[in-house]
Amino acid sequence: MIRLGWLSLGISTLIFAAFSASGTDSLNSYSIGPGGTNTATSGTYSAQATLGEQSNNSAASGTYTAGNGEIQTEQITVPPAPTLSNGGGTYTNMLGCIINTGTDPSDATYAIAVSTNNFVTTNYVQASDALSTSPVFQSYSTWGSGSGFDITGLSSGVTYEVEVSAQQGLFTNTEYGAYASASTVSTAIIFSLSPNSSSLGTFLPNTIITSSNFSFTFGTSAASGGTIYVAGQNSGFYSSSFSYTIPAYTGNLATATQGFGVQGSSASETSGGPFIISNPFNGSGNNIGAESTTYAPIFTSSASITGGTANADVQVKALDSAPAASDYTEVLTFLASASF
Repeated sequence: MIRLGWLSLGISTLIFAAFSASGTDSLNSYSIGPGGTNTATSGTYSAQATLGEQSNNSAASGTYTAGNGEIQTEQITVPPAPTLSNGGGTYTNMLGCIINTGTDPSDATYAIAVSTNNFVTTNYVQASDALSTSPVFQSYSTWGSGSGFDITGLSSGVTYEVEVSAQQGLFTNTEYGAYASASTVSTAIIFSLSPNSSSLGTFLPNTIITSSNFSFTFGTSAASGGTIYVAGQNSGFYSSSFSYTIPAYTGNLATATQGFGVQGSSASETSGGPFIISNPFNGSGNNIGAESTTYAPIFTSSASITGGTANADVQVKALDSAPAASDYTEVLTFLASASF
C-alpha cells in the first residue's frame, strides 16, 4: 500500500525596506535597522565611522552643498566671508581681517586661508598673523573679535582672497566658506625740492641773513608715513680760501655771536599725515637748527600722506673777525624715505 503524505511549509514575509512614493515625489531608498558608530583615536589623529545609514552622494549646486548621514548632523555652519580692509588705501604689506561667525557657537575656533590665485595655491594665517603652509585654529576672540586683526607679511599691489573654516571639537571641521578679496596698496613715494640752489648775497658781520625759501613736495602710501632728512657737507658755512667755518648752530641766532642753521617755516598736507616740522628745525623768527654730516629729520609724517608741502630757509650770522670771502658755501642734502 502506498501512503501519500503532505508536508506543509509556512512562509511569512519580513519587510526590511520599501519604497515610499506620492503623486509627485518618491523616496528612492531608505533603511530601517540597527546602526552603530565607532571612534578611533591616536596621539595625532581621530577617525569616526558609522554603520546603518544610507550611502547616497551629497547634493550640491553652484552655491550650496547638502551632506547626508549621521555625521553631517554634527557639523556646524560654514562661516560667511570675512570682512577685509586695506586701511582706507594705506596698507602696502598687510590687510585688516574680521571673521564673520554666522550662527556658529561661541566656543567654535577658526582657521583662515589666503590665496592670490583663487586658491590654486593656499597659505594659512598663523598665530603670529603671518602666513605659512598649515592651518591654525584659534577662537574668535584670539582673532580679534569684532575689531579683527591684521594679516601681515603681504606684498604690495596684490589682490588677496581670504576664506574661513570653523570647528567645534572633534569631527566638526567645516569646509572653507565664501571668500572675500582686497588689494594691498602699491608702494609709492613722491618727493621734490625747488630750487636746488640759493645765494645769500653779500652779508655784513653781526647781521642775520636769511635765504629765500626752499619748497618741498612729499607724499607716500606707506602706512607708517615717511620723513625728509637734511645733512650738511661742512656742518656750517665754509670758506675754502680761508679754511674758515661759521659753525652750525641751534638756538636763537639773534642772541648768538655767530652761527649757521636751517629753519622749517611751514608744513601741511592735503590728506593723511599730519606733516610736521621736526625739532630742532621747528623754531620761528631767528631760531634755527644745526645741520651736520649726519642726517636728521626736518619734516615727518607718522601716517600715509598725500599732497604734503613744506618750506625751509637757512640763516647765517658772522663774527666781526670772520674773514671776508666770496666762497662761503654749504652743500645741504635732503633725503626722503617712507616707512612701509
